[in-house]
Amino acid sequence: MFEDFRHLMKRPILIISLLAIATIPAIYTSIFLGSMWDPYSNTDELTIQVVNHDEGATVNGEDINLGADIEAALEENDDFDWQMADREAADQSLEQGESYAVVVIPETASSDAATLLDASPKKVGIEIETNPGYNYLGSVMGGQAGTAIKDEIGQSITRLYTENLLETLDDIRTSNNELIDALTEMQSGVDELIAGTEEVQTGIEDIGSTVDTSTSDLAAGNQQVTDGLNTLDENLTGYENQVPPQLAQPVAAMQAGVSELISGNQSVQTGIEDLGNGVTSGTDELAQGNTSVTNGLNELDDSLTQMIEEVADGNAQLEALSLNEENASSITDPVEVVESELTHIGNYGQTFAPFIISVSLFLGSVAFSVLYPINRAAEHYRSFMHMTVSKLLLILTQTLVTSLLLSAVLIFGFHLEIENLSMFLWILVLWNLAAMMFISVLVALLGNVGKFIAIVFLILQISSSASTFPIQTTGPLYQYLHSLLPMSYVVTAMREAVFDFEAALATSDALIYLIVVIALGLVLFAVITALKWRYTKFENITRTMSRVEY
Repeated sequence: MFEDFRHLMKRPILIISLLAIATIPAIYTSIFLGSMWDPYSNTDELTIQVVNHDEGATVNGEDINLGADIEAALEENDDFDWQMADREAADQSLEQGESYAVVVIPETASSDAATLLDASPKKVGIEIETNPGYNYLGSVMGGQAGTAIKDEIGQSITRLYTENLLETLDDIRTSNNELIDALTEMQSGVDELIAGTEEVQTGIEDIGSTVDTSTSDLAAGNQQVTDGLNTLDENLTGYENQVPPQLAQPVAAMQAGVSELISGNQSVQTGIEDLGNGVTSGTDELAQGNTSVTNGLNELDDSLTQMIEEVADGNAQLEALSLNEENASSITDPVEVVESELTHIGNYGQTFAPFIISVSLFLGSVAFSVLYPINRAAEHYRSFMHMTVSKLLLILTQTLVTSLLLSAVLIFGFHLEIENLSMFLWILVLWNLAAMMFISVLVALLGNVGKFIAIVFLILQISSSASTFPIQTTGPLYQYLHSLLPMSYVVTAMREAVFDFEAALATSDALIYLIVVIALGLVLFAVITALKWRYTKFENITRTMSRVEY
């Protein structure tokens, strides 16, 4: 039952070889993960050349130079190795792979920025040059660096115009307050004029009333005189036939004088009445004119009141605004992104480790099939059961040793943080055993052809396991294979164990898949071994396909 182990004991070199093969997954994982464990924390080693040709400009009487501002900002930026250079040296550095991007700020950067409120505004042109042929991911990072400069220039321009706009609004607010004060003062003057016209109106009315009273009294007195003269005239007429002849002529003369007095007094009465009418008409006209003035002043007062209210309402909105540098900064960058992560990732290698582990274990299984004679002749075993169990025990031992070494490297060497360590180890061991059984069955049945099929199978799994890019970004074939091949389930299950989440391809699915593969592998391996034990011709065919000589 332990024939294979006794065979190993007689050949120490074979033991050493199997131990070396057991280290292949650990070595592969260490080298591969070590090279990409945390690349994004080392981007400060990537050189980005910045060529600044900006000549500056003037905006609203203020001198600006976007290129100089960018240089000052980059001095405090440690994301990349920023270097200022001329265009020729920058292009040469990019071509030789010494830098990963060249960012060119043109001469007209500031002057173009100064035209944004003109009738024909110009955009600021920034040139970003990369060399993806030398290193694609490096050029992507370099492009991101150039985009960061573009964003910084955009924010600088926005900040400049925003500050000017807020200063203008603040000036408008101050001017509106001054306008309200001036209109209020003007309204006070109008109110005083209205009060004065009302006093004039009262005076005019008093004058008219006084004149009317005086002319009425004069007219009444003069009428009494006229009446008295008429009475006297009538008496003189009555006495005309009664006086002696010698008095007739004086009486007639007196009567003629009285008649003249009556006529003169009537003229006086007419004059008094005309005077009264004239004064009354004049005062009426004055009163009407003064009323028109008063009405006009009242309309002006109402207009001023409405104007003050409208200016005050508009200015109230400005008064409610805070127009300082902090507000300008908030307007320039108004969005604060609050990012949350369902899982915590310490570095890039932590999320890439499940894929590397899966590949390394499969490669180790292929290496085992290449080195150890799985198709060892049946004559070395005492029975079919001994032959089957002996080989399976060796496969299991190789699996456990390989898994133990790899786990030790991950946990103690890389200090890989694993949320569910027990599940992670279960998946690792089961995948290693499933790969060993799968390849052992292929090799036991097809020899070297089985090894070739195993390599092809590995390639298909690598391409469809969504190890780097989301599976949705691949072609239809790989998306179809993703849900069929076991490595997709293993990679996802390991990630679930490392980061403690549940994906579409759940851990339970991976466990079931691996157990089924292992069970089928055990059954098929036992059947193939039984056929070899029973049929020598079949064994010879498999040994020939393996091209081994024992």
